[in-house]
Amino acid sequence: MTYIVELPNEKENGLFKNGESITMTKISIDPESCTHCGICMKICPVGIIIPGAEDNVPFIPAEAETFCSECGACEAYCPTECISPIFETEHYDTTEIGTAGITSEQLGTYMVNRRSIRNYLGKPVDKATIKSMLDIVRYSPSGMNSQPVNWTIVHDTERVKKLTAHSIEWMRNVLESDVDHPVKPFMPALIGSFEAGNDPICRGAPHIAIAHAPAENPMAFTDSIIALTWFELAAPGFGLGACWAGFLKIAADSYEPIREELGLPEGHAVQYAMMFGYPKYKAKSVPGRNPAKIKWI
Repeated sequence: MTYIVELPNEKENGLFKNGESITMTKISIDPESCTHCGICMKICPVGIIIPGAEDNVPFIPAEAETFCSECGACEAYCPTECISPIFETEHYDTTEIGTAGITSEQLGTYMVNRRSIRNYLGKPVDKATIKSMLDIVRYSPSGMNSQPVNWTIVHDTERVKKLTAHSIEWMRNVLESDVDHPVKPFMPALIGSFEAGNDPICRGAPHIAIAHAPAENPMAFTDSIIALTWFELAAPGFGLGACWAGFLKIAADSYEPIREELGLPEGHAVQYAMMFGYPKYKAKSVPGRNPAKIKWI
């Protein structure tokens, strides 16, 4: 099939750079800057960018644009930067630091120093810092770049305490019932710790990050876990620490008062939760781990 794209006569919507751009609803390609290298066509994950029939300038046929995942790969890999997104998006600012990489040793040292933080200072984290973290986390990969993850940040420490109390309430209900739950053997100790004045659910963290998404989305859980992994890994760079809030997640799956406390949109489910804040203690060394389990075939 041959696709022919007509060039517009008017320069509008800020989609033009150095000349007439090709009219598309997903991307704009400046034909004067395009070198016809073909990288955008090769890099497109769904293969919908093709060469133009007349001038060989790549474009997306109108009937194929619905398959565009808006991943930005064509924009990122274009050597002359002649591709611009038309769809609504927000870029991360790299003007001051550029895109220079770090060494594998530097990256490894940073990553292995990550710790699960279960003891926190009472100091709250300002919202601007959390927004800066999430500005990074929004670049975490998701299936077909669907970006399904929504965030509810429980910033109010008193509401964090309510989530702990609700989780304990749920556990008491389970213990009093005939429900066979895998966490049931741990519940008496957790309830006892709570009654002794401790927080065995959120560990006294000042804040909770809730990743939620439409419950019917089959990729939402995996995409949320990836995003939260980025969140936890980014935290030390901001002087923060985090830990997976597994008991809260399990309780949220079954206890409506937790959903009400969070005010999730209709149809959304808590995919997972993470406590975070300023660490009370500083690790002095990196503990050991089992060797990587590898099978070469």
